[in-house]
Amino acid sequence: AYQRFAYTGNRFQHDITAYVSNPTTQRRRRRRHMLGVMSMDNSDTTTKVTQYTINDSVCPPTDAETLEKIVQKHIHTLPRYWFSRPVAKHTAEAFQEAMDFVHEFKAKKHLPDISKVNVILDSGCGTGKSSIRLGEMYPNCVVIGVDQSLARLSKNKSYKQSDESEESDSEKQTSAHNMDDQENNSNNQGKSQNDNVLLLRAELSDFWKCCLSSIQWQESASIYKHYLLYPNPYPKKSRLKSRFYAHPAFPLLMMTIMMDGDASNGDVLSAEAEEDKLVVRSNWEGYLTEFKSAIGIYQDCKGTFSEWNRTYLASNGSSSPDTADGWFPTNESAIKFESSGPNRMDILIKDEQKVLPMTNFEAKYLECGEPIYELTTRVVRSRET
Repeated sequence: AYQRFAYTGNRFQHDITAYVSNPTTQRRRRRRHMLGVMSMDNSDTTTKVTQYTINDSVCPPTDAETLEKIVQKHIHTLPRYWFSRPVAKHTAEAFQEAMDFVHEFKAKKHLPDISKVNVILDSGCGTGKSSIRLGEMYPNCVVIGVDQSLARLSKNKSYKQSDESEESDSEKQTSAHNMDDQENNSNNQGKSQNDNVLLLRAELSDFWKCCLSSIQWQESASIYKHYLLYPNPYPKKSRLKSRFYAHPAFPLLMMTIMMDGDASNGDVLSAEAEEDKLVVRSNWEGYLTEFKSAIGIYQDCKGTFSEWNRTYLASNGSSSPDTADGWFPTNESAIKFESSGPNRMDILIKDEQKVLPMTNFEAKYLECGEPIYELTTRVVRSRET
């Protein structure tokens, strides 16, 4: 088994040892093993394993202590992350476009000057299919879909490119790989007349920073819901910090759902829908489980938006504060996150109803029987923060 042998007449050598130890080979073997195990289980609760399945055999769970250290570190080093570089120019322009869109929507709806427009953020919207869906679901809210890839956004006719700027070579290569996994969205382009949906090309962390730091935004809009529907698992241990909940921008994400969420525009929603501020969906249950754990760690650190705003934004103006000491929140206001899930959508929804695919990824998963899981989180305040 460990012999090295060559194929006569070809400049090719096949090393069995290298093949056996190859990580890709090992993953394939684990997947085949899981398929064999699952096929022997005839219970009704068996989860179907497909080519898209990511489970503990493909990517083992992150150690709880490791995850806690990562999240805490990102909270304490947030000042350095925030002020280390300015917001990218194209993101600043996109944010201004979002502000103009909010004002136009407010004027169309004849809302009072003192009222705020409810905004639903669809971060990592890809081709924008999910943003169109959300616009249909919440006609009295502004839906802003944000993605960094011009290639993906350009596949949606609703996206109006405001300039001729091109992506960097590295982004083009990344987009090319991702486009292979995206279905063409041309069948959904009749919805381009939605007057409450805006698709923008921007860096997510920079766009979130703009929302959190803009007084104009806080006076005119409130983030009613925040959706993360793009599968962002990075199922490799070495890519852990690329996942949303282990990324330095995670505190920014959490603070977006802690801003004022008052439903002041008369949108009539169910009590259940009003509770959910953050909605994350994926085909990887373990990813959402760790996401939920990270939210709990963030809560224990007491990092509220009001304290961050008071400490680093409101009192410093345009100047950069000293970030050497880091941020160690001391806010004693009672604020909690209540998360539900991860729940399997095909089990959660009644039998006579079908799971509505929000993205092209989900449509592909549903077609082959791959489960889709959802994690929802709401903010509970006992007194004003």
